[in-house]
Formats: sequence, structure tokens, C-alpha cells
Amino acid sequence: MQISRRVLTAYFIMTTSIVAFSQENNPAEERELGLIALQGLNKPNHTTPISTQTPVGVELRYSRLHMRKESWEQCQCFFRSGVFVNAYSFRNPVALGQSIGAGLFYEPVLVHRARWGLSVRALAGLAYVSRHYDVTDNPGNRAFGTAINGLIGVGLYARYTVAPGWRLLAGFDYKHISNAGVRLPNQGLNIPALAIGLQRYTGASTLPDPQQWRTANIGRRWMFRVLALGSVKVLEANKESPERVYPVYGLNLIGGYHLTRTHVLSGGIELLDDRYFNEQIKQWTGRYQAYRQGTLLAGYEFWQGHFSFTAHMGWNVARPLWYKPATYQKYGLLYRFANGFTGGVAVKAYGDNTKNFQAVAGMTF
Repeated sequence: MQISRRVLTAYFIMTTSIVAFSQENNPAEERELGLIALQGLNKPNHTTPISTQTPVGVELRYSRLHMRKESWEQCQCFFRSGVFVNAYSFRNPVALGQSIGAGLFYEPVLVHRARWGLSVRALAGLAYVSRHYDVTDNPGNRAFGTAINGLIGVGLYARYTVAPGWRLLAGFDYKHISNAGVRLPNQGLNIPALAIGLQRYTGASTLPDPQQWRTANIGRRWMFRVLALGSVKVLEANKESPERVYPVYGLNLIGGYHLTRTHVLSGGIELLDDRYFNEQIKQWTGRYQAYRQGTLLAGYEFWQGHFSFTAHMGWNVARPLWYKPATYQKYGLLYRFANGFTGGVAVKAYGDNTKNFQAVAGMTF
């Protein structure tokens, strides 16, 4: 994808604007605006005709480097947070077309030196794709069942200051576009890519020393969490019935042990009432069967301040015995308030096939 003159013009107008804003308000914290080129590393599959080229894209990012004690306590780290807008060409105009996405990102700083730094980023947002599955017009697209999809991703980036106020950025970027099984088909699309770009920054970029902010006490070793979860899925139309929306809801019960303040081993059970699965069973077998599911979970959690990233393997011990697979992966990003109230999102997947996104809320003790 060639970067258009309009994108470049908008980028330099925005860099001029943030410089003027920063000079006027003299912020203590750094602001950064970047234009990033993305070169995909693999060809999309699940399409007919099959892709012969890798995706390419461009992304515009604006962020703030949080340097105050109150911000540091959120994750026991310094971090950038901001917004992004991106566009991809999948270079398969018949099946996949292009996408436009936007959302928010969170980027903890791993290394921060006078001229260079290293950080890791997590993002979430929405993406519009110009070509999605249609039984008549685009039956070969198994990646996207809807025009509007969820967009999640991670990245590892290095920055190097080449001149006062300017940095080069290079790194690895990974995104996943999917409607989380809300409407099938939904194989989703993974976009690993190399990233390189130019960053304009203003404001102070020297980090304070957080040693006096740290607490040596690990606190309680054991933790317990109760979460209610909910989602919806769309069952596609067939000859007998129109398209229908069904709820998915349940309860997630987890206990864990802190090896350190950051690293937690955890496990528990999940009880799920999946009305969508109920209707699927009826279509497959001609009758209703037991569709409620009970799952054993075991895995690992990474705690940083109020944030938790969770990763569990699940084994469906209560399910129709003939249904495969019996195992899946469950990932979550949670935020705990001071009173223990916990909220966030979770995703259920079989390998690289995303099955369901869930909103979760409850308490951590």
C-alpha cells in the first residue's frame, strides 16, 4: 500500500498542532504522534481465491507517557496510552478487500534510556472490512462473517531518537480481526507484521525514580475471583428459519496463588448456558440435548498493579460427549478497582479460531 499524500499531509499538520499545544500548556508528560508502515509476514488463508500476497498497512498513533505516581500505581510501571487509526490492504480484492480500524492502546515501558527505549503494546478496537462473507457474492471469504469486527493486538517496539523531538520506531506488530463468532463463518484473520515509522514527541521524557513508590510487602498470597460473563451469537439463516440472535451467559469461579506480586498460578471452574449451542445441536441432530457446559480451568495470570492478563486451558467435562473439541483456551484482560470490583473482557478460542468474546464483571477477594 502506498501512503497517500493526504495521510502525509494530515500527519504533519497533527505534528505541528501537538507542538503548538505542548508549548502553550507546557505539559510535564511526553506526548507522541507517530506514522507507522506495516508489512505483513504471512498470506491470509481461508479465502477463495487464495491470497498470493501479504497484507500491508499504515497506522497513525497518538499517545501520552504517564509519569506520575498515581499512574505508575495502576500497573507498577510507566506506560503510554493513546488512540490509533489504521488501514490495511489485504491485496486480495475479490475475497478480502481492505479494512479501516480504530481503537485504544496501552503500552508499558520495558526499557527507557536517553536515546532509545523498548515497550510492549496491547490494543483493542473495531475494524470495518470492505469484503465479507456472502452466500451469493462472496462465498469464498471464510475469515469475516460481518462488515464490522473486533480488532485486538499486541506489539513489541524499539524507539531511537535521531534528532530533538524525533524518533524512529521499529518492531513486531500482531493483530487479529474477528467478530468473535457472533456471526459465522468467522475464521478471523491474523496479521503478524514488521513495523517501522517516524515518531514526533514533545514534553519531558526523563522518567522519575519509582523506588520510593515501591512496596516490599507482597500482600495476601491467595486470591479468589467470581465473575459473571455474557455475550451474544448470531445463528445464520437457513431454509427453515431466519437469522436469530441467542444469548450466552455464565459464571467463572477462580482461585489462585501468588508466586510473586506479579506471577499467579490459578484454576477453577466455568459454568456456561449457551443458547446458541442449543440451537446448533438441534440443527445437527434434530432434537435438543444437554447444552449447558461445565469446564475445568487451569493456567497463569500476570498481575501489574490493577491490571491482570489471564491465560487458561479449559476442559469441558460437562458437554454432549460426542462434541469435539473438548478443550479450549481462555484469555482475559481484567481491571481491579480498589474495592475489589473487577471488570474486563475475555476471549475463548480453539487454536487460532476465535469462538467468542465475553464481557465479564464481578469481584476479586
